Amino acid sequence: MASPNKGKPNKSHDEQRPQKSQQQILQHTEEAALTQLDRNSMGLSISGFTAGLDIGFSVLLMTVVISHFTGVFSPPVVELMVANMYPIGFIFVILGRSELFTEHTTLAILPVLQKLSNIKKLLRLWGIVYFSNILGGIIFALFLTYFASNLNFLSGWALSDVSKKMLQYNWQTLLFSAMLAGWMMGLLAWLVAASRETISQIVIIWIVTASIGLCGLPHCIVGNIEVVVNVFRGEISFAKYLSFMGPVTLGNAIGGLFFVGVLKFSHTAYSGQEKVIDPESIGQQE
Repeated sequence: MASPNKGKPNKSHDEQRPQKSQQQILQHTEEAALTQLDRNSMGLSISGFTAGLDIGFSVLLMTVVISHFTGVFSPPVVELMVANMYPIGFIFVILGRSELFTEHTTLAILPVLQKLSNIKKLLRLWGIVYFSNILGGIIFALFLTYFASNLNFLSGWALSDVSKKMLQYNWQTLLFSAMLAGWMMGLLAWLVAASRETISQIVIIWIVTASIGLCGLPHCIVGNIEVVVNVFRGEISFAKYLSFMGPVTLGNAIGGLFFVGVLKFSHTAYSGQEKVIDPESIGQQE
């Protein structure tokens, strides 16, 4: 018996699942942000603390690469290898649905711009997620610092080396470079919302965060771990740590908030409502 589909072209997977429109991406991000804005403080704190811990695996693996391959390969090759370790923690955090501060600086502003939530809830979310991220990162940094001498897969000097360049920047450079990192993280959040498949999300996360790592742009949550390790090792003062975290946090927030949150919202809001076509509805109409 002949198949009823014989002679008919097979629709590809992409044709069956059309690309998301701007309005669909905006709606998706707003719904996710509203869920987090209304979430209880304990849940946010635990999720943020978990993200602060998980992001530490980026620092761990970067340190391992520096420990094992410095002097074996040329410095540019080692830097490229280190940059490709940078995305690991972000993959754990984003796919694991933990709360990361640099995502919410972009996404959580959208319901406020739509007047679906208020600035008080936004500041509450930012504050809880930021400080719980920092606390989780400090715990991970303590582990790296005090157990580095007993871990055969990394060297203590590599912990200092991973943040050496960033600590040489003045505050203006830190602020500007952190704005670029926040901008890229905002784009990452938007593109992850636009993608449908897990593989696509991993590729997006890898490309964006590896680029941040390769350029040496400071990220306040990863940088927290990289720099506070030096405080625990007695190589820099706590004041130096604060002078790093201040402009980096501000720059990350500005980059994500304005260049992606506000501009993407404005671009979508003024582009007009697009009609979303459902492929199944075509068959019903026929």
